[in-house]
Amino acid sequence: MNTYLQTMKNALVGYYNAAKTCEGKAQQARQIYQQDAASEVIGRLFRQLEADKAAAIDAINEARDKGIEAAQRWGTLDGSKINDGDMKLLKFDLSPEQFETIVDRNRNNGTMCFILKQYAEKHAKCEKKEDEVPMWNAFAMVDVPTAEAKVQAYNSFADSAIASIHNMSGNDWEFGVNSPITQASVEKFGEPNGMNDKLLEAIS
Repeated sequence: MNTYLQTMKNALVGYYNAAKTCEGKAQQARQIYQQDAASEVIGRLFRQLEADKAAAIDAINEARDKGIEAAQRWGTLDGSKINDGDMKLLKFDLSPEQFETIVDRNRNNGTMCFILKQYAEKHAKCEKKEDEVPMWNAFAMVDVPTAEAKVQAYNSFADSAIASIHNMSGNDWEFGVNSPITQASVEKFGEPNGMNDKLLEAIS
């Protein structure tokens, strides 16, 4: 898993475990103490949980910010990173499959991905006809990494993690630490689910 995404997940799991522990201790306090004493104990527990919540959200936002900074550095154009061999190949009429191979080879090179993205867009635009979708438009379907897509992915995952944290405060089937939905959102965070594939590809 991506380093920044893993940091988000660690914060999410950490808070989830803290919330579960807090709930268990609060339940024990209700059983052991009289109402006044129990309220005092429970108050301390939930004040600590609020601090844990703030710390978890801060950690997620910090990971988001670092991920975005890394994406922006990745996307900074640098002429020394131009791959001359692949640039020569782009002068030929490539199939979408051949083009995708070049993209995969340069996935970690922000400068080359910038060039490849422009190449794909120009081919799609030049080959498009009014009454058909020609094969060349398949270039536009090739996933070329961009800094913008990486930033969007980090924002999306961070927002999702923070929403899951807030949802742990509820008490019905959909929300709360005992909700199956909450548990799944924590355990499956950052894992492929068919809806986040593009986001994961952007930061892989």
